[in-house]
Amino acid sequence: MVNRLSVLCPDCGNPRGALEKTCPFCGSTDLPPVPKKAAGIYTLNLEVDLPTVDQAIEQFDRALNELSGTAIKLIKVIHGYGSRGKGGRIKEAIRQELIYQRRGHVIHSFIAGEDLELGKEAYQELLRQNPVVKKVLTRDMFSNPGITLIILKK
Repeated sequence: MVNRLSVLCPDCGNPRGALEKTCPFCGSTDLPPVPKKAAGIYTLNLEVDLPTVDQAIEQFDRALNELSGTAIKLIKVIHGYGSRGKGGRIKEAIRQELIYQRRGHVIHSFIAGEDLELGKEAYQELLRQNPVVKKVLTRDMFSNPGITLIILKK
């Protein structure tokens, strides 16, 4: 479930995982800078094993807790669009959870996959606030209602 990205500790210079909240060598809690090439997007696939809505929300909450306070700042949540083509229950539940969580201390912002489109204002605003996002977006994300992109707070 977790991409093991290795970065250098800003204090001691030793390698540490981007998901580690403290450096195992010096104990520093300073977040390491993540190189633009390696910054990538953490992918959380909530479609694996066809979970119920409650199970998907539990997975989502666990991932947010695991990723908060790490060097990872972008999460691509794959929740699917629903088998009937009208939008799925997991998608709706995750987006409701994001609206609630956004008021919390973890999430800076989020954008629906269907709004990841060049002409849309939501996409332009995302790029104004987070220019690095443009370099890590992949083709499969654009105009995709089966995903949501989350930007975590620093």
